[in-house]
Order: sequence, then C-alpha cells, then structure tokens
Amino acid sequence: MAAGVLFGFLAAFFQSISYFCTILFIRHHKNDIGILLALSHLIIGIISVPLVWYLMPEDMPAWASYQWSLFGTTGFYLLGQVFLFMALTRTEASRVSPLLGLKIIMLAVISAVILHQPVVPTKWVAVGFATLAALLLSNSGVRMGLSSIVLVLCACLTFSISDLNIKVLVDHFRHMGVIRGALFATGLTYLLCGSAGLVFLAFRHKRVDRQTWVYSLPFALSWLIAIFCLFCCFALIGVVFGNILQSTRGLVSIGLGYLIAYLGFERLEPKITRGVFIRRVIAGILMTGAVALFFVG
Repeated sequence: MAAGVLFGFLAAFFQSISYFCTILFIRHHKNDIGILLALSHLIIGIISVPLVWYLMPEDMPAWASYQWSLFGTTGFYLLGQVFLFMALTRTEASRVSPLLGLKIIMLAVISAVILHQPVVPTKWVAVGFATLAALLLSNSGVRMGLSSIVLVLCACLTFSISDLNIKVLVDHFRHMGVIRGALFATGLTYLLCGSAGLVFLAFRHKRVDRQTWVYSLPFALSWLIAIFCLFCCFALIGVVFGNILQSTRGLVSIGLGYLIAYLGFERLEPKITRGVFIRRVIAGILMTGAVALFFVG
C-alpha cells in the first residue's frame, strides 16, 4: 500500500512538471502541439524498445487476450493528450491541471450509469465540491474561455476511459510481479504511441530541426517518469485510489506556477495577485476534498 501511495504522489508531481514543459515548448514553437505530441512519444517509444525486450516474459499471454485493453489504453490516452495540449495553448498550466481532477466525477458517472454501481448522497456532495472548485478556477485570473473548459472536459473523459483500460492491461501481466508487469505494460503502450508519432511525422511535411527535438525532451522525460509511476500505482492500489492521489497534481501545479512566475519566468506562467493565488489554492483543496469525500462516502 505504501509503495502504491508513493508512486501515486510521484506520478502527480511529474505530471505537473510535464505540463510546464509543454508550455515551454509551446512558447518556442508557436503552439505546434502536434509536433510535440509526435516527437515526445517517439522519444518515449524508442526508450520503450529495450524496456519491453528486457522485461518480456517467456509465458507471454496470447495477443488476443490483451489487444483491446492495449488499444483502449493507447487510443484514448493519445486523444486525451491532444485535448489537453490544445487546452494548454489557451490557458495556464496551473489552471488546467486542477480541472483534470474532474476525471473522478466522470468515473463516478461511468460507474453509476454503465457499471450500475449506486452512488450515495455523500458522493453527490463531492460532485458539488468539484463543481465549485471548477467555478473558482474559471474565475481566478483572466477568465477561462468556454473552449478551454470544453477541451479539459474532453481530456478528462478520454483519460478516464484510458485509465480503466490501464488496470485491465496491467492485470494481464500481473504474473510477472506487480512492478515488473506494470512497467512492461507501460512499455507496450508507448511502443504503440511511438509508432503513432512516427506515422504523424511521416505525413507532416515540415522540417523538424535539432532545437525542436531538444525542446521536446523535457516533456518526454517528465511524462515518461510520471506514467511509469502511474501504471505502478494503478497496479498496486487500483484506479480509484490512484486517481485520488493524482488529484494532488492540482495543488502541485498551483504551487509550481506561483514559484515559476515569481522567479521571473512569466512566459511560462503569468504572475498573479495574492488574492488570485489564494482562490486557486482553495479550489485545489476543494477538488482534492471532493475526491476524498466521494470515495470515503
């Protein structure tokens, strides 16, 4: 349990770092999110080749048994990344990151409507908390546009579906040991992601220079660490508890955004007033509290 919690917090921290790395790339490459998505996942895919080769078990499950969970994990994840990157071109990372906590609410709806699991009144109170947090965030600083909110919600939905598939995929390799199986599943997923990135670059008639690769690297490495930790977290404590821990990335991003802005890097994160910062912290706490209340109730 302790290891799973640690992996969850590490995933939240490195995901927050990756969002700021995204802004760094966007500021230097005119919002070309397609190139960042392709290059970063191609980098991660290359790293995944020796990982999969080294970890591949002798008693590999039949392809038909895990192919759909692998495609579901990869496909919905890539779609979520597209929505997320588009949102990050329109607003600050410290505002986008806390709103990703709405994944929990979507998982609740999926559980109630599709999986037919009852949702008690206490859990709907948590929905109210999350909604209030979202309203606070949308009014903390320059008004968050409707398009940004819609993009974040689309990212939440697709990431939620991917998360559910991650758990199914990891379970296919649990016989390897929890951590080893989770890392192997991560490698398989990012081999596919890297292949998708390669296909994108093949049809993108635009020269990618050395500087573009260099600016893609910080996101690729921080995201790879985050996802390794996330797969291990889900394998050890499950998707639900793992997402509770992930929601702390909102507070991490708020703190990092405040620090980055006041260190003078306002191109990455605009400087804000103390009042706006306090509202964002309250919103982050409400979001985290909503997650905890939803699953305690």
